[in-house]
Amino acid sequence: MAPWDDFDSIFYFNKNFTYDGKVIEQIVANRRALENQLFADRLLGLLGVKAVTQLYPPRSNADLRTLVGHILSSPMDIEHKQALIYYILKDCRAASDAASQFSRRCHLPEKYRLFIEGLWNLDRLEFKRAVEYLTEPSIIPTFPDEILYVLTLPRLPKHDDSLVMAYYLTVSPPLASEKVQRAFFKTLCRSSITEAFYFTRKNDDTLRRSYLTQLIEFVHTTDAGQLRSSRALELIGLPFDDQEEEWFEDALLHGSAKGLHGSKDTVMMRRLASGKLSGLAQELESLGGEKIDGLNWDVLRQSVTNTQTSHSSGGQA
Repeated sequence: MAPWDDFDSIFYFNKNFTYDGKVIEQIVANRRALENQLFADRLLGLLGVKAVTQLYPPRSNADLRTLVGHILSSPMDIEHKQALIYYILKDCRAASDAASQFSRRCHLPEKYRLFIEGLWNLDRLEFKRAVEYLTEPSIIPTFPDEILYVLTLPRLPKHDDSLVMAYYLTVSPPLASEKVQRAFFKTLCRSSITEAFYFTRKNDDTLRRSYLTQLIEFVHTTDAGQLRSSRALELIGLPFDDQEEEWFEDALLHGSAKGLHGSKDTVMMRRLASGKLSGLAQELESLGGEKIDGLNWDVLRQSVTNTQTSHSSGGQA
């Protein structure tokens, strides 16, 4: 193996190399966009590097030498060190193909190279290319929840919900934190209210209820218009079991969705759709005489009651 473990060997093409000013600006801006933590920061943290944001991006040749020195002197195995050097070399725009030459010279295992390609592209907000690398079967998932979370951030340029689903279905991140759970589930809600509902049933009761509540809140916080109406109708028509029915009404009448616009109306519409108008909660009885879209709740209730009575009488004749 050719020498690689000193700065001058790594930067043989320019021992006085410094980062381009525009590259530094881009890295700093992308760190802010990614909630103040790049994947490069995480990698350097694994090596025990302190004050990562002060070391990366390096602003001078001396800073670059210090950063590389921290990597080379860390107790991690050779492949991890080489992978980080590979990442650093990818930042070197002026050095044509320096990263690829380094990986060939050191025989960096392909799974490490692919992983770094994925993380480097994530840090550059190139999500499509990143997912292409990070879903390679040879890669052992590292930072899976963190990667999924970044992919869910809708305000970032080039965001695409389909990339979230592609990564989730391929890698199966554990969704270990509430932040990741909520971010991923919101992506599901945007895709399909019905599919999001069936996803809730794959979880234990505590998380299942939390997801259902989030689904209800998502529908009721959608901007007014056709999309909100269609989502509301889809929500009202979901095949709840008795437990889900109870959670549904509790969230809208007593829980976190209580204060959202149309919460009581949604429960009443669900009751009307299912014909369950007996034993109305006090909150629903108070809707008497109110109108929604020009329809009076008392009239609607009476109409449904008369229809039920008519069917009952017809069955006894």
